[in-house]
Amino acid sequence: MADKAEHFEATLGAVPESVALLRRHAPEAFAAYVMAREAAYRLPPEGHLPLASKELVFIVLDVAAGHVEGAVAHAEAGLRAGLTPGQIMEALGIAILIHGHQCWARAGAAVMRRVETLAASPG
Repeated sequence: MADKAEHFEATLGAVPESVALLRRHAPEAFAAYVMAREAAYRLPPEGHLPLASKELVFIVLDVAAGHVEGAVAHAEAGLRAGLTPGQIMEALGIAILIHGHQCWARAGAAVMRRVETLAASPG
């Protein structure tokens, strides 16, 4: 099997620990996951959403699921793709309306703490 770590390096900047575990212990599941993820990351004209929009969807869905590691990683990628802290917070506000305060407490606040840190960092 070809090494697909470069997909995660290109999209998130690193291979998340949860994905590294999958890769080590279930290489066939990892390969299938990467195929699906590569399809989700197709950019126009093959795909329909720009990268920033895809990252915003990933952030909100990870927050709704309580997946802090993924939500934070996608927030970092979203900022690199051009999202603003305001856009991320507005989307998280919608998630709170649908999923309740617990999604904010579990993962959304962690996302915004990271976004604040990155937004305050020069360059």
